[in-house]
Amino acid sequence: MEKINSTCRDVVVWTPPADKPSRAIDTSAAPTFRGPTLGDIARQYQTDPLSTFHKLRFHVRRNHEGLLRRIIARHGATPLPEITGRTLVAWHAEWAADGKVAMGHAFTSQIRTLFGFGFTLLADRECERLCLVLNKMRFETAPARVDRLTAEQVEAVRMWAHIVGWHSIALAQAFQFELMLRQKDVIGEWVPKSETGVSDVVWHGQKWLRGIRWSEISDDLILTHTTSKRQKPIIVDLKLAPMVMEELEFLDEMPDDEPVIMCESTCMPYATPEFRRKWRIVANYAGIPENVRNMDSRSGAISEAFAAGVKGERIQKSATHSDIGMTQKYNRGDAMAASSEVQLGRVAARHSAAPDGESRDARWHRVAESISEATSTKRRASKGAR
Repeated sequence: MEKINSTCRDVVVWTPPADKPSRAIDTSAAPTFRGPTLGDIARQYQTDPLSTFHKLRFHVRRNHEGLLRRIIARHGATPLPEITGRTLVAWHAEWAADGKVAMGHAFTSQIRTLFGFGFTLLADRECERLCLVLNKMRFETAPARVDRLTAEQVEAVRMWAHIVGWHSIALAQAFQFELMLRQKDVIGEWVPKSETGVSDVVWHGQKWLRGIRWSEISDDLILTHTTSKRQKPIIVDLKLAPMVMEELEFLDEMPDDEPVIMCESTCMPYATPEFRRKWRIVANYAGIPENVRNMDSRSGAISEAFAAGVKGERIQKSATHSDIGMTQKYNRGDAMAASSEVQLGRVAARHSAAPDGESRDARWHRVAESISEATSTKRRASKGAR
Protein backbone atom coordinates (compact mmCIF):
# COMPACT_ATOMS: atom_id res chain seq x y z
CA MET A 1 0.00 0.00 0.00
CA GLU A 2 1.19 3.56 -0.73
CA LYS A 3 -0.19 6.51 1.25
CA ILE A 4 -0.45 9.95 -0.50
CA ASN A 5 -1.13 13.15 1.51
CA SER A 6 -3.80 15.47 0.16
CA THR A 7 -5.09 18.84 1.36
CA CYS A 8 -8.57 17.50 1.86
CA ARG A 9 -8.03 13.90 2.93
CA ASP A 10 -5.69 10.97 2.82
CA VAL A 11 -5.83 9.01 -0.41
CA VAL A 12 -4.82 5.41 -0.36
CA VAL A 13 -3.59 4.03 -3.65
CA TRP A 14 -3.33 0.24 -4.07
CA THR A 15 -0.19 -1.09 -5.66
CA PRO A 16 0.23 -4.77 -6.54
CA PRO A 17 2.74 -6.67 -4.36
CA ALA A 18 6.03 -7.71 -5.82
CA ASP A 19 6.15 -11.26 -7.12
CA LYS A 20 7.39 -13.69 -4.46
CA PRO A 21 9.46 -16.72 -5.38
CA SER A 22 7.47 -19.94 -5.19
CA ARG A 23 8.24 -23.64 -5.42
CA ALA A 24 8.20 -25.14 -8.82
CA ILE A 25 5.00 -27.16 -9.20
CA ASP A 26 4.42 -29.68 -11.92
CA THR A 27 1.00 -28.44 -12.98
CA SER A 28 0.81 -31.04 -15.70
CA ALA A 29 0.41 -33.72 -13.06
CA ALA A 30 -2.17 -31.85 -11.00
CA PRO A 31 -5.27 -32.77 -13.05
CA THR A 32 -4.54 -36.49 -12.67
CA PHE A 33 -3.74 -36.45 -8.93
CA ARG A 34 -6.28 -38.60 -7.12
CA GLY A 35 -4.98 -38.46 -3.55
CA PRO A 36 -2.55 -40.66 -1.61
CA THR A 37 -2.25 -44.29 -2.61
CA LEU A 38 -2.39 -47.41 -0.49
CA GLY A 39 1.36 -47.73 -1.01
CA ASP A 40 1.92 -44.24 0.40
CA ILE A 41 0.10 -45.18 3.61
CA ALA A 42 1.93 -48.51 3.86
CA ARG A 43 5.34 -46.87 3.51
CA GLN A 44 4.53 -44.16 6.05
CA TYR A 45 3.25 -46.80 8.47
CA GLN A 46 6.70 -48.42 8.39
CA THR A 47 8.69 -45.17 8.69
CA ASP A 48 6.66 -42.88 10.96
CA PRO A 49 8.39 -42.80 14.39
CA LEU A 50 5.00 -42.82 16.16
CA SER A 51 3.70 -45.85 14.26
CA THR A 52 2.86 -48.97 16.25
CA PHE A 53 4.89 -50.85 13.65
CA HIS A 54 8.05 -50.09 15.63
CA LYS A 55 6.57 -51.63 18.79
CA LEU A 56 6.20 -55.05 17.20
CA ARG A 57 8.60 -57.81 18.19
CA PHE A 58 11.39 -58.50 15.73
CA HIS A 59 10.01 -61.69 14.20
CA VAL A 60 6.45 -60.31 14.09
CA ARG A 61 7.71 -57.13 12.45
CA ARG A 62 9.63 -59.14 9.87
CA ASN A 63 6.49 -61.13 9.00
CA HIS A 64 4.53 -57.89 8.63
CA GLU A 65 7.23 -56.46 6.38
CA GLY A 66 6.83 -59.41 4.04
CA LEU A 67 3.06 -58.99 3.93
CA LEU A 68 3.35 -55.24 3.38
CA ARG A 69 5.72 -55.79 0.46
CA ARG A 70 3.15 -58.03 -1.19
CA ILE A 71 0.34 -55.54 -0.55
CA ILE A 72 2.39 -52.70 -2.06
CA ALA A 73 3.35 -54.81 -5.07
CA ARG A 74 -0.25 -55.84 -5.82
CA HIS A 75 -2.33 -52.84 -4.80
CA GLY A 76 0.08 -50.08 -3.73
CA ALA A 77 -0.64 -47.88 -6.77
CA THR A 78 -4.38 -47.73 -6.00
CA PRO A 79 -5.48 -44.23 -4.83
CA LEU A 80 -7.41 -44.31 -1.57
CA PRO A 81 -10.50 -42.54 -3.01
CA GLU A 82 -10.92 -45.41 -5.46
CA ILE A 83 -11.04 -48.06 -2.74
CA THR A 84 -14.57 -49.08 -1.79
CA GLY A 85 -16.20 -51.92 0.09
CA ARG A 86 -16.53 -53.84 -3.17
CA THR A 87 -12.82 -53.33 -3.80
CA LEU A 88 -11.94 -54.79 -0.41
CA VAL A 89 -14.21 -57.79 -0.96
CA ALA A 90 -12.55 -58.48 -4.31
CA TRP A 91 -9.07 -58.13 -2.82
CA HIS A 92 -9.89 -60.47 0.04
CA ALA A 93 -11.22 -63.07 -2.39
CA GLU A 94 -7.98 -62.82 -4.34
CA TRP A 95 -5.81 -63.36 -1.26
CA ALA A 96 -8.01 -66.14 0.14
CA ALA A 97 -8.24 -68.04 -3.16
CA ASP A 98 -7.50 -71.78 -3.25
CA GLY A 99 -8.50 -72.21 0.36
CA LYS A 100 -5.93 -69.75 1.76
CA VAL A 101 -8.34 -68.44 4.36
CA ALA A 102 -5.60 -67.61 6.85
CA MET A 103 -3.78 -65.52 4.24
CA GLY A 104 -6.98 -63.65 3.44
CA HIS A 105 -7.47 -62.93 7.13
CA ALA A 106 -3.87 -61.72 7.47
CA PHE A 107 -4.38 -59.40 4.50
CA THR A 108 -7.54 -57.79 5.86
CA SER A 109 -6.01 -57.43 9.31
CA GLN A 110 -3.03 -55.59 7.83
CA ILE A 111 -5.32 -53.37 5.76
CA ARG A 112 -7.31 -52.47 8.88
CA THR A 113 -4.06 -51.56 10.61
CA LEU A 114 -2.95 -49.34 7.71
CA PHE A 115 -6.22 -47.44 7.53
CA GLY A 116 -6.32 -47.09 11.32
CA PHE A 117 -2.81 -45.62 11.23
CA GLY A 118 -3.77 -43.22 8.43
CA PHE A 119 -6.87 -42.09 10.30
CA THR A 120 -5.41 -41.65 13.79
CA LEU A 121 -1.88 -40.40 13.08
CA LEU A 122 -2.12 -38.89 9.59
CA ALA A 123 -5.65 -37.48 9.96
CA ASP A 124 -6.42 -38.69 6.45
CA ARG A 125 -10.13 -38.41 5.60
CA GLU A 126 -10.02 -41.27 3.13
CA CYS A 127 -8.53 -43.54 5.78
CA GLU A 128 -11.30 -42.43 8.15
CA ARG A 129 -13.90 -43.37 5.52
CA LEU A 130 -12.29 -46.75 4.92
CA CYS A 131 -12.11 -47.44 8.66
CA LEU A 132 -15.88 -46.97 8.81
CA VAL A 133 -16.34 -49.22 5.79
CA LEU A 134 -14.22 -52.00 7.30
CA ASN A 135 -16.02 -51.65 10.61
CA LYS A 136 -19.19 -52.86 8.90
CA MET A 137 -17.51 -55.68 6.99
CA ARG A 138 -16.91 -59.24 8.12
CA PHE A 139 -14.60 -61.71 6.40
CA GLU A 140 -14.19 -65.44 6.69
CA THR A 141 -11.64 -66.57 9.25
CA ALA A 142 -9.73 -69.82 9.42
CA PRO A 143 -11.33 -72.40 11.72
CA ALA A 144 -9.76 -72.76 15.13
CA ARG A 145 -7.27 -75.56 15.52
CA VAL A 146 -8.72 -78.65 17.16
CA ASP A 147 -5.48 -80.61 17.43
CA ARG A 148 -3.85 -81.07 20.79
CA LEU A 149 -0.96 -83.00 22.24
CA THR A 150 -2.02 -85.53 24.85
CA ALA A 151 -0.06 -86.61 27.93
CA GLU A 152 0.59 -90.01 26.32
CA GLN A 153 1.98 -88.35 23.19
CA VAL A 154 4.18 -86.09 25.30
CA GLU A 155 5.54 -89.18 27.07
CA ALA A 156 6.35 -90.73 23.69
CA VAL A 157 8.07 -87.58 22.42
CA ARG A 158 10.20 -87.34 25.54
CA MET A 159 11.19 -91.01 25.39
CA TRP A 160 12.23 -90.86 21.74
CA ALA A 161 14.09 -87.59 22.32
CA HIS A 162 16.22 -89.37 24.90
CA ILE A 163 16.72 -92.37 22.62
CA VAL A 164 18.13 -90.22 19.80
CA GLY A 165 20.20 -88.18 22.24
CA TRP A 166 18.33 -84.88 22.08
CA HIS A 167 17.68 -84.64 25.81
CA SER A 168 17.00 -80.90 25.53
CA ILE A 169 13.93 -81.62 23.38
CA ALA A 170 12.54 -83.85 26.12
CA LEU A 171 13.16 -81.22 28.79
CA ALA A 172 11.58 -78.47 26.70
CA GLN A 173 8.55 -80.65 25.95
CA ALA A 174 8.07 -81.35 29.65
CA PHE A 175 8.16 -77.65 30.53
CA GLN A 176 5.76 -76.74 27.73
CA PHE A 177 3.14 -79.32 28.59
CA GLU A 178 3.28 -79.32 32.36
CA LEU A 179 3.38 -75.53 32.73
CA MET A 180 1.09 -74.60 29.78
CA LEU A 181 3.87 -72.47 28.35
CA ARG A 182 4.31 -71.25 24.81
CA GLN A 183 7.33 -72.53 22.94
CA LYS A 184 8.98 -69.10 22.99
CA ASP A 185 8.67 -68.88 26.77
CA VAL A 186 10.62 -72.12 27.13
CA ILE A 187 13.32 -72.03 24.46
CA GLY A 188 13.47 -68.24 23.99
CA GLU A 189 14.34 -66.57 20.70
CA TRP A 190 17.31 -65.04 18.89
CA VAL A 191 17.02 -61.40 17.77
CA PRO A 192 19.48 -58.82 16.39
CA LYS A 193 21.60 -57.07 19.01
CA SER A 194 19.96 -53.77 18.01
CA GLU A 195 16.56 -54.94 19.28
CA THR A 196 15.20 -53.93 22.68
CA GLY A 197 16.26 -56.13 25.57
CA VAL A 198 19.42 -56.97 27.48
CA SER A 199 21.08 -60.38 27.35
CA ASP A 200 24.46 -61.85 28.20
CA VAL A 201 23.92 -64.64 25.67
CA VAL A 202 25.24 -63.34 22.35
CA TRP A 203 26.16 -65.36 19.28
CA HIS A 204 26.89 -64.44 15.66
CA GLY A 205 25.63 -60.88 16.05
CA GLN A 206 22.40 -61.90 17.76
CA LYS A 207 21.25 -62.07 21.36
CA TRP A 208 19.00 -64.54 23.14
CA LEU A 209 15.89 -63.37 25.02
CA ARG A 210 12.70 -64.54 26.77
CA GLY A 211 13.46 -68.19 27.47
CA ILE A 212 13.65 -69.86 30.87
CA ARG A 213 16.91 -69.47 32.81
CA TRP A 214 18.15 -71.65 35.62
CA SER A 215 18.38 -68.56 37.80
CA GLU A 216 14.58 -68.33 37.62
CA ILE A 217 14.30 -71.66 39.44
CA SER A 218 14.82 -71.40 43.20
CA ASP A 219 16.53 -73.97 45.41
CA ASP A 220 13.11 -75.35 46.39
CA LEU A 221 12.20 -75.70 42.67
CA ILE A 222 9.85 -72.73 42.34
CA LEU A 223 9.92 -71.24 38.84
CA THR A 224 9.30 -67.51 38.48
CA HIS A 225 9.15 -66.32 34.89
CA THR A 226 7.71 -63.44 32.87
CA THR A 227 5.81 -64.50 29.75
CA SER A 228 6.90 -63.13 26.40
CA LYS A 229 3.54 -62.26 24.87
CA ARG A 230 1.85 -60.18 27.57
CA GLN A 231 4.72 -59.72 30.00
CA LYS A 232 2.78 -61.46 32.77
CA PRO A 233 4.55 -63.04 35.73
CA ILE A 234 3.99 -66.73 36.42
CA ILE A 235 5.06 -68.70 39.45
CA VAL A 236 4.91 -72.50 39.47
CA ASP A 237 5.99 -75.19 41.91
CA LEU A 238 7.95 -77.60 39.72
CA LYS A 239 7.62 -80.30 42.35
CA LEU A 240 3.99 -80.57 41.22
CA ALA A 241 5.02 -81.15 37.61
CA PRO A 242 6.02 -84.84 37.38
CA MET A 243 7.33 -84.71 33.82
CA VAL A 244 9.63 -81.82 34.62
CA MET A 245 10.87 -83.54 37.77
CA GLU A 246 11.60 -86.72 35.81
CA GLU A 247 13.68 -84.72 33.35
CA LEU A 248 15.55 -82.88 36.09
CA GLU A 249 16.59 -86.22 37.58
CA PHE A 250 18.61 -86.90 34.42
CA LEU A 251 20.77 -83.85 35.09
CA ASP A 252 24.05 -84.17 36.96
CA GLU A 253 23.65 -80.61 38.26
CA MET A 254 21.66 -77.44 37.73
CA PRO A 255 23.72 -74.55 36.35
CA ASP A 256 23.53 -71.22 38.17
CA ASP A 257 22.47 -68.84 35.42
CA GLU A 258 22.17 -69.88 31.81
CA PRO A 259 19.35 -70.87 29.45
CA VAL A 260 17.61 -74.06 30.54
CA ILE A 261 17.15 -75.41 27.02
CA MET A 262 20.45 -75.77 25.18
CA CYS A 263 21.03 -77.45 21.83
CA GLU A 264 23.43 -80.38 22.22
CA SER A 265 25.26 -79.68 18.96
CA THR A 266 25.99 -75.98 19.65
CA CYS A 267 25.84 -75.72 23.47
CA MET A 268 23.75 -72.60 22.84
CA PRO A 269 19.98 -71.95 22.92
CA TYR A 270 18.00 -73.26 19.98
CA ALA A 271 17.12 -71.23 16.93
CA THR A 272 13.37 -71.66 16.52
CA PRO A 273 13.52 -73.42 13.10
CA GLU A 274 16.09 -75.92 14.39
CA PHE A 275 14.03 -76.75 17.47
CA ARG A 276 10.92 -77.32 15.39
CA ARG A 277 12.87 -79.46 12.90
CA LYS A 278 14.26 -81.74 15.58
CA TRP A 279 10.96 -81.90 17.44
CA ARG A 280 9.21 -83.05 14.25
CA ILE A 281 11.80 -85.78 13.70
CA VAL A 282 11.26 -87.06 17.24
CA ALA A 283 7.47 -86.74 16.87
CA ASN A 284 7.58 -88.86 13.72
CA TYR A 285 9.50 -91.58 15.57
CA ALA A 286 6.90 -91.36 18.35
CA GLY A 287 4.03 -91.80 15.88
CA ILE A 288 2.60 -88.29 16.37
CA PRO A 289 0.36 -87.34 13.40
CA GLU A 290 1.71 -84.68 11.06
CA ASN A 291 -1.19 -82.35 11.86
CA VAL A 292 -0.22 -82.27 15.55
CA ARG A 293 2.53 -79.76 16.24
CA ASN A 294 4.69 -78.72 19.13
CA MET A 295 2.55 -75.58 19.48
CA ASP A 296 -0.37 -77.87 20.43
CA SER A 297 1.33 -78.67 23.73
CA ARG A 298 -0.37 -75.67 25.32
CA SER A 299 -3.86 -76.54 24.12
CA GLY A 300 -3.32 -80.14 25.21
CA ALA A 301 -2.33 -79.06 28.71
CA ILE A 302 -5.32 -76.73 29.03
CA SER A 303 -7.69 -79.42 27.77
CA GLU A 304 -6.30 -81.85 30.32
CA ALA A 305 -6.89 -79.33 33.11
CA PHE A 306 -10.52 -78.81 32.06
CA ALA A 307 -11.04 -82.58 31.85
CA ALA A 308 -9.65 -82.88 35.38
CA GLY A 309 -12.40 -80.58 36.64
CA VAL A 310 -10.18 -77.62 37.52
CA LYS A 311 -12.11 -74.34 37.71
CA GLY A 312 -12.01 -72.31 34.52
CA GLU A 313 -10.86 -69.11 36.19
CA ARG A 314 -7.93 -70.98 37.76
CA ILE A 315 -6.90 -72.35 34.38
CA GLN A 316 -7.13 -68.89 32.83
CA LYS A 317 -4.92 -67.46 35.51
CA SER A 318 -2.40 -70.25 35.27
CA ALA A 319 -2.29 -69.99 31.47
CA THR A 320 -2.24 -66.14 31.56
CA HIS A 321 -5.03 -65.96 29.01
CA SER A 322 -7.17 -63.12 30.38
CA ASP A 323 -6.12 -59.66 31.51
CA ILE A 324 -5.11 -59.54 35.16
CA GLY A 325 -5.66 -56.48 37.36
CA MET A 326 -2.77 -54.64 38.94
CA THR A 327 -3.29 -56.22 42.36
CA GLN A 328 -3.48 -59.69 40.84
CA LYS A 329 -0.33 -59.01 38.82
CA TYR A 330 1.73 -58.68 41.95
CA ASN A 331 -0.17 -61.20 44.06
CA ARG A 332 2.37 -63.98 43.60
CA GLY A 333 0.83 -66.09 46.35
CA ASP A 334 -2.49 -66.31 44.52
CA ALA A 335 -0.72 -67.08 41.25
CA MET A 336 1.14 -69.96 42.86
CA ALA A 337 -2.05 -71.25 44.50
CA ALA A 338 -3.73 -71.26 41.10
CA SER A 339 -0.89 -73.08 39.37
CA SER A 340 -0.61 -75.59 42.24
CA GLU A 341 -4.31 -76.40 42.07
CA VAL A 342 -4.04 -76.90 38.32
CA GLN A 343 -1.00 -79.18 38.59
CA LEU A 344 -2.49 -81.31 41.40
CA GLY A 345 -5.77 -81.77 39.54
CA ARG A 346 -4.09 -82.76 36.30
CA VAL A 347 -1.63 -85.19 37.90
CA ALA A 348 -4.37 -86.84 39.99
CA ALA A 349 -6.55 -87.33 36.91
CA ARG A 350 -3.59 -88.70 34.94
CA HIS A 351 -2.72 -91.28 37.59
CA SER A 352 -6.31 -92.37 38.07
CA ALA A 353 -6.61 -92.96 34.33
CA ALA A 354 -3.36 -94.95 34.06
CA PRO A 355 -4.12 -98.68 33.68
CA ASP A 356 -0.82 -99.77 35.18
CA GLY A 357 1.31 -97.26 37.04
CA GLU A 358 4.10 -99.76 37.61
CA SER A 359 4.62 -100.39 33.90
CA ARG A 360 5.16 -96.69 33.32
CA ASP A 361 7.65 -96.45 36.17
CA ALA A 362 9.47 -99.50 34.92
CA ARG A 363 9.62 -98.09 31.41
CA TRP A 364 11.16 -94.85 32.63
CA HIS A 365 13.60 -96.81 34.79
CA ARG A 366 14.83 -98.64 31.69
CA VAL A 367 15.19 -95.35 29.79
CA ALA A 368 17.16 -93.80 32.67
CA GLU A 369 19.49 -96.81 32.78
CA SER A 370 20.10 -96.72 29.03
CA ILE A 371 20.84 -92.99 29.17
CA SER A 372 23.30 -93.36 32.03
CA GLU A 373 25.09 -96.11 30.15
CA ALA A 374 25.25 -94.15 26.89
CA THR A 375 26.47 -90.90 28.42
CA SER A 376 29.55 -90.93 30.63
CA THR A 377 29.93 -87.13 30.71
CA LYS A 378 27.65 -84.39 31.84
CA ARG A 379 24.86 -83.56 29.42
CA ARG A 380 25.67 -79.88 29.43
CA ALA A 381 29.10 -78.37 29.48
CA SER A 382 29.65 -75.46 31.82
CA LYS A 383 30.06 -71.96 30.44
CA GLY A 384 33.77 -72.08 31.02
CA ALA A 385 34.08 -75.29 29.00
CA ARG A 386 32.46 -73.66 26.02
